[in-house]
This record gives sequence, C-alpha cells and structure tokens, in this order.
Amino acid sequence: MSKKREHVHQEEEAGEAWLLPYSDLMTLLLAVFIVLFAVSKIDAEKAQQISEQFSGTMMNKGYETGVSSGAGSNGNGAQTGGPLNIETQSELESFMGEYELRKLENLKAELDTKLHNQGMDQSVSTMIDMRGLVIRLNNAIFFDSGSAEIKKQSEDTLVEVAGLLNTIDNYIRVEGHTDNVPIRRSNYPSNWELSTARAVNVVKLFIDKCNFSPDKLIAVGYGEFKPVADNATAEGRAKNRRIDVIVLSSKYDNLEEQLVK
Repeated sequence: MSKKREHVHQEEEAGEAWLLPYSDLMTLLLAVFIVLFAVSKIDAEKAQQISEQFSGTMMNKGYETGVSSGAGSNGNGAQTGGPLNIETQSELESFMGEYELRKLENLKAELDTKLHNQGMDQSVSTMIDMRGLVIRLNNAIFFDSGSAEIKKQSEDTLVEVAGLLNTIDNYIRVEGHTDNVPIRRSNYPSNWELSTARAVNVVKLFIDKCNFSPDKLIAVGYGEFKPVADNATAEGRAKNRRIDVIVLSSKYDNLEEQLVK
C-alpha cells in the first residue's frame, strides 16, 4: 500500500507590492528633511545676525558701566570696571558713533535739568552705556513695598520723563528689578511677577498719559537676577530695587526692529 505523500506547507511569497508604500514613505521623509534643512539654514543666518548685534554683551550680569554724572566715574565721566566692557567715553563713541552719542548726551542733559528742578536728583539718575540712555528710578519713590501701583505723587515725574522721550523714534525698554529678599505679604507670588508688573504699569502710564506708540515700548521683569550692587548690604539692596527706562542705542534699536518683523 502506497504511502500518502505529505503535503509540505510553504510560506507564500509576499511579492513586491510592499515596495510601493515603502518608496512613498521614503519620499515623504526626504521632503520633510529638505524643508527642515531649509528652515534651519534661514534661522541660523538670522541668529548669526542677532548674535553679532548683541556682541556677547546681553548675557552679561549687571549694568554698572557707562557714562554717568554720578559718583564712581573716571576723569572722562565714565564708570569703569563694569561687565559691558565700555570703560571710557571714547569707547562709547567708537561703539555708537559720535552723532548718536551726542544726541543721547543732549537728551540726558535735558532730563538732568528737569530732574534737578523738581528735586528728584536722589531718586532718579541717568547714565549712558552701550545699550543707550538709562534713566534709573528708585522703586521706593515710585512704588510701595510689594506693590506694582505707581504712587500718585510720582506720576508727574514719570510723565515729564516720558514727554522728553516721546520726541525721539527709538525703542524704549522698561526693565523692572528687585533685590533678592523673598516677597511677603503681597499679591505677587515672587519677585519675577512683581518686577514685571511694575515695568508693565510704567509702560501703560506712558501709553495712557503720554500718547506713546505701544509698538515702541518693551516691558521686561528681571526680579533679583540683574543686580547692580551687593545684595548683602541694605545699601546694595536699595540700589537693586529699581526701574530702568532705556532709550535704546541704534544697534539695540535695530535688533528690536528685526525681532518684531
């Protein structure tokens, strides 16, 4: 009796149909990579431009260097030894150009005269550094402790300052700063929020009472992280509690122009 032949099951050949979706997938991936490469190329070029304009200075800590009428200046009227690496008026002139530096110096002189006439010399100071003209406001004069509301009696001073600044076309950067003492008994959970709210309220005052164009104003809060003095002393902490209103120099002005486009 003959044995039945066992039928051996063999796997079916899949054929080459799988190649079609696989090739489509590879084509799509290639297209994605090309788009990503093109985008990264554009961003890299723009980032390089921005990096050159910053010149490695915006990441530096503190803002003590600059031309100032206050104490701590050398024979040329420039504060020295600060992290912005501008030690003399000649260096500022080289960085900004003679025309722009003279324009900022004239604006500074007008502000100094107004502040002196109002007896605000001790609470408001001015200086010029590579960022531009810095008007430094003492928080204790303009705000109650833990509050972001501008004191009514100080609004007139800010309006006077804003009136002069509104005659130029530069961007105006308003920076809020605090000391490193943790915040207590306040509506704001940290110094970050408090410093930001103060800067925003100054900007709002400039817009509401001085007809500033909102697109020319920048509000920034740094909390305690950009000190200009030692937080270990009461005097140093008082200096760190401040609002800086900055008329940006042309290089920083051009940078803002690029960022908003």
